[in-house]
Amino acid sequence: MECRLIKLEGLTLAGLSYYGDPLSIKGGWDEENEIGKTWHRFSNYMSNHPNRTHKLDRPYYYEIHIYNENTFKNGHFEVFIGEETSTHEVDIQLSTKSLPGGTYVLSTLKGQEIIQDWWKALTCYVQETYNKKLNSQFIIQRYDDRFKGMDKIDDSELDVLILLEV
Repeated sequence: MECRLIKLEGLTLAGLSYYGDPLSIKGGWDEENEIGKTWHRFSNYMSNHPNRTHKLDRPYYYEIHIYNENTFKNGHFEVFIGEETSTHEVDIQLSTKSLPGGTYVLSTLKGQEIIQDWWKALTCYVQETYNKKLNSQFIIQRYDDRFKGMDKIDDSELDVLILLEV
């Protein structure tokens, strides 16, 4: 797992979300769970709207896990799938999220690291290396052409970004 600190300006994303326990029917990293279904809905939206006026010309797609005070009691959290935008004026079918700027830990996960408990290792690494804590409200997974798909996980990479607490 490669890690480094980066300064990130705020991001505004346009996309689709799911709220609940996304792993209740199928476990993690399965296209049949609610996260996979949300990706499928977003992919269909993009295919049906190739000329999205809100879209920025960036190579990334984002999966954000947004936690609340009950997440660790009931397993419910929001999963937001989207792309960068410069406006909040998007198609009625979409929602927007504004992510704060700040110092983030950027970790590139490769192959089997992607489907393992990387957040635990990352939390320990950040505490030991930087003497900082990670913000536990949300986690950003950033996808680009290095992610080859669930069926090619060994050949895939993705970036994880987590805001440091101030």
